[in-house]
Amino acid sequence: MALPEITVTGRLVADPEMRFSQSGVGVLSVRLAANSRRKNPQTQEWEDGDTWFGRAVAFGRTAEAIADSGLSKGDLVTVKGRIKTDQWQDKESGAKRSADQVVIDEIARPVRAAKPGGGQSSPAPGSGYGQQGGFGAPAADPWSARPASVGAQADEPPF
Repeated sequence: MALPEITVTGRLVADPEMRFSQSGVGVLSVRLAANSRRKNPQTQEWEDGDTWFGRAVAFGRTAEAIADSGLSKGDLVTVKGRIKTDQWQDKESGAKRSADQVVIDEIARPVRAAKPGGGQSSPAPGSGYGQQGGFGAPAADPWSARPASVGAQADEPPF
C-alpha cells in the first residue's frame, strides 16, 4: 500500500538541517508550523486557531536542491509529500515510540498577490525560485528589463 500524500503550507520553525549518510546520500530535515486563521464575527479581527507542528525530510538530489535554495527560519513554504511513521525503542525507558513525518517530494514558496497598501508577499526576483522544487536563481527574466519606448517620452510608462 502506498503512503498517504499530504500538502502543507506553513512556516519553517528553524533553518533546514543538511547532513549526509555514511553512503554519501544527502538528508535534509525541516520543521514546520502551520495554523488556521479565522475572522471573529464579533470583533471583526483575525484570530489564530490550532497550530500543527511537524517534521519533514528529503533525500538525495531533492535534499541538496532544497539546501541550495536559500530557505531559512520563518519562510512560508508549501510542502508536498508522503506521510511516514518512524518507530523506535526508547534507549532509556525501553518504551516503543513513534513519530510521523512528511517525506518531501516538492517544496516551494507560495506566490500570492501583493497586499493592499503596497506590501509584497511574493518573493522578489533573484530571491531563490525557478529551479527544481520551485527554487534557485531564475535564468534570464525577459520581464525585468524596461522595454524601449516606442514613440513615447522616457518618463512615461510603457502602457
